[in-house]
Amino acid sequence: MIRARAGAGRAAAILLAVLVLAGLVTVLPGAPRAGAAESGAIDVAPTNLSSSVLTSAKGGPLVVGFDLANTTGRDLDQVTVRVRMSQPLTLRGQLANEKAQGAPLADKEASFSVSRLAAGQRASGQVKINLDKVSLPSSNAVYAFTLEASAGGDSAGSARVLVPWMPNAQSKNKTQLGVLWPLVDQPRRDGTTIPDDHQTPVFEDDGLTAELADKGRLDRLVAAGDKLGDKLTWVVDPDLLDTAAAMQRGYRVAPPPSAESTTDRDARNDRKSGDKNGQATPGTGDGDTGAESLANPRTEDTTTPGTGGPTAGTWLDRLRAATAQGTVVALPYSDTDVATVAHAPATAGTDLSAELSGAIAQGGAAAQRVLNRPVRTNLMWPIEGGVDPSIVALAKASGASMLVASGSGMPTKKSLNYTPSARAEVGPQLDAIVTDPRIDALLAQDASAPGRKLEIQQQLIAELFAITMEDPTRQRTLLIAPPRNMSADLGEVLAQAVTTATTAAAWADIASLDSVAQSALGEERTVKPYPQELSRTEPSPRYLKTIPELQQSLATFAAILTKPERVTGPYTPAVFGTLSTAWRAPGLDAEAFRLDVARSLRVLEQLVYIAPKSGVTLSGDKGKIPVTVVNRLTQPISIRVEVTSRQPNRLSLTQAEAVTIEPGRTRAIEVEAESAANGKVLVDARLLTPDGSGAFGPGQTFYVNTTSIDGITLGIIGVIAALLLLFSLRAYLRRRRSGSGRDEGEEHHKDDGDDGPEGGPGTAGHPQDDGAHHRGDTTGHTSWDRPGDHHAPA
Repeated sequence: MIRARAGAGRAAAILLAVLVLAGLVTVLPGAPRAGAAESGAIDVAPTNLSSSVLTSAKGGPLVVGFDLANTTGRDLDQVTVRVRMSQPLTLRGQLANEKAQGAPLADKEASFSVSRLAAGQRASGQVKINLDKVSLPSSNAVYAFTLEASAGGDSAGSARVLVPWMPNAQSKNKTQLGVLWPLVDQPRRDGTTIPDDHQTPVFEDDGLTAELADKGRLDRLVAAGDKLGDKLTWVVDPDLLDTAAAMQRGYRVAPPPSAESTTDRDARNDRKSGDKNGQATPGTGDGDTGAESLANPRTEDTTTPGTGGPTAGTWLDRLRAATAQGTVVALPYSDTDVATVAHAPATAGTDLSAELSGAIAQGGAAAQRVLNRPVRTNLMWPIEGGVDPSIVALAKASGASMLVASGSGMPTKKSLNYTPSARAEVGPQLDAIVTDPRIDALLAQDASAPGRKLEIQQQLIAELFAITMEDPTRQRTLLIAPPRNMSADLGEVLAQAVTTATTAAAWADIASLDSVAQSALGEERTVKPYPQELSRTEPSPRYLKTIPELQQSLATFAAILTKPERVTGPYTPAVFGTLSTAWRAPGLDAEAFRLDVARSLRVLEQLVYIAPKSGVTLSGDKGKIPVTVVNRLTQPISIRVEVTSRQPNRLSLTQAEAVTIEPGRTRAIEVEAESAANGKVLVDARLLTPDGSGAFGPGQTFYVNTTSIDGITLGIIGVIAALLLLFSLRAYLRRRRSGSGRDEGEEHHKDDGDDGPEGGPGTAGHPQDDGAHHRGDTTGHTSWDRPGDHHAPA
């Protein structure tokens, strides 16, 4: 009994201890409670603002709309949003200080709450800030309004919105804002065309249609830029304009790589694995000319019709209307990567300045043709404004008068307490237009995330406002250069920020490119080394070395054509595309594009070739060697054949003149040859341009077998022939004499009455008679005249 009671007591004690420990755990700091949240559990995304700039406390409350999203996997209770208002921010450096949140506003309208926010649920709300209930100074400043969300009393997330307070309008010394508005895409044409009269282009994909369509990226950018007026500087990639115009005329789309035919796919794989230049290895006389070693040209059967023609036409009409009065700068064709071109001599030992000059000239002509208006080509804009001495030198050599540079790469030599003007002199007749590093950083952010459009917009407005307020007595010029692949969201944010800064209670004016170029020089600047993060995205030296080779291959091919524009027209832009700045973006493959261009060009090149042969026999010491050239193109070619002897002391050759070969025809070109000895001599045949300056396509190697007879041999044959003639004459004379004797004898016998047969036994054994039989008696068959042993030549 006592033992049972003792056991019960121990059990009760253990149960009590467990309950006490459980109670202690529930009150320990940091223990999760039902419905509580950790920091970042709620995503706060500001969606709208009743006013981007505050000018009067009597204008009504500032209303901030927002969305809340529960990012946890559990429900959150007692979710509340309160507003914190910072102290007045008067310096640019204070704008980025997120710790300057201030105290929560006591006004009940400045808060929002929901009893429960389920896991993954979103909720919308708004708060009102009654400006007449807060103390606002009489001087200009910026305020940070922080939307702070909590759940169960714990902080769960926040968002920050900057709003300028401007009771005093800026009437003079307004900041001049030069704004570049890039319209840039990636190369989409590798030069391939359908072999029809219109040379219908074949696009690698149809992705541009979505970009140009209503609400597409490029469509939204044109609409946003159009709102900024005629002082906006449009910066266009001529390749984009040319591509859109080609879409409007009609185009085809190549099948995706997974849908390629086995022949095309195998050829592509062979090319990538076997030829570092992306070009097939041609035959060399062993029976493979190389003409069939790659895929056949694209046809309508292997491509699909493009669907973006009407969309491209509509977009071009909108762009022409938007750019009718403003300034248009044409980038080098395909937005040539000028930094890569500048660095190529040092990194790859390759001079690409000729390619850049060609891209500048073609870019200006294409943009002017498509837009039907003059364009500028004197602005050089390296990616992200990264510059160094080699880029500055290239800009000067290329005829540019303005170079866009990043403020982080060209800081002022002196430390300043205000933002300097954009224009800086970097050499005779060349100015650098320098951007602001803080604004560059803002424009590099992703504006597509929830709430980020409004946050970035207000940050931009606040930065522009603070720049003017730093020193209202000093007028400065500022250049805004967004990323060249600017998203539509960012474009709309930038357009709204500039519009806010230049209208209503404006403190800035938008300035034309000429105004920026003619503005007063800013403070002296220094050029820092080229950024390592940009160097890492440049093409490899091996890649750069192939570009001049590809360009030379195109030039050589064009030189043999009677209508070279049918090839240079589509392929010159494609070669420029291999140096596009677009390949710096992640996810794009410059090497694959270059291989496609090389493949497409090589498919055409290999339709002109030398027909293979194993050897030629030259009878005599002089003769002609025929070389057959095949032209499978749809236009005539003018070409020269060069045949070179590997033993010129035994076989000398006289080169033929240039000839014209009609489309779809073959022609045998004869080369004069002179042999000095019998036997086989190896010769090399290749095609040249009409002037002989360049070699085209694969060559052929074959033997020339000479069977000529030398002088000694001819002398011996002559002596033998003379002896045979003498012996024949002697035999003839002897027969004559013998025949005369027989006639007399026969007469004598006949007169004697001999009736014996004419062909008696004595006659059968006569030597001449036997000799006559062996010389070709028609009653016998010799070995060379049997019908079964003889065949006429083919």
